[in-house]
Parts: sequence; C-alpha cells; structure tokens
Amino acid sequence: MQKFTIVTFFWYTFPLILLFGSSFLVKKASLEKKYGIKSPDIATPFLLVGIHYLSKATFDESFLPYTLLIVLLVSMLIAVFQAYQYKEIKYKRYLKMVWRIIFLITLLIYFLLILVSIILFLK
Repeated sequence: MQKFTIVTFFWYTFPLILLFGSSFLVKKASLEKKYGIKSPDIATPFLLVGIHYLSKATFDESFLPYTLLIVLLVSMLIAVFQAYQYKEIKYKRYLKMVWRIIFLITLLIYFLLILVSIILFLK
C-alpha cells in the first residue's frame, strides 16, 4: 500500500506548477514572439520525467518506455497522415505537430496516473 507523502503531493501538483512556470517564462522572455515557442513546448520534457517518477512511486515500475512507444507510433501516424494529406512532409510543420501532440499525450497519461494513484491510495 502506498503512503501519501509530501513528495507524492508534489507529483500530483507538478503539472499545474509546470504549466504556470513555463507560461511565466514564455511571457517574461517573449519566447512566443521571437521563436513561436509556447508553454506546452517547454513543459513536455518535464512531463515525461514526471511520468517516470509518478509511475515509479505508484506501481514500482516506470511507464516511460510505454509512453515513448506510444509517442513513436503516433509520430509515425502523423507522418503518414501528412504524406497522404499534403503529398509531402514539411519538417517544420511535422515536428511542431508531433511535439504538441506529445504534450497532449503526456498530459493525458500523467492525469491518468494521478487518478489511478489516488484510487489505489484510497483502497
């Protein structure tokens, strides 16, 4: 049975802290105007690290390899979709779309891990 600790609470609030922090950084450094970088672009690698630590704390096993496998499969599907839809793959558009979808996938997996962790804690 898992214990509720300060570290567990940190990993539960990590996405909110991360999104607010990256949003502040983007606004303060004007990254969106200069380079087109938004806060989800900065938050994605940190969410991957968070998935690793939260899954290790909850299940004693890392879900990072499974998450990376899902990301690779989705990126291949995006490449096939863009090749079919546009008859070419423009790398800038492809990488931007893949990176933003990776953010959505990691955020969804992270929130599912939080939900499962809370359910296991209450049992």
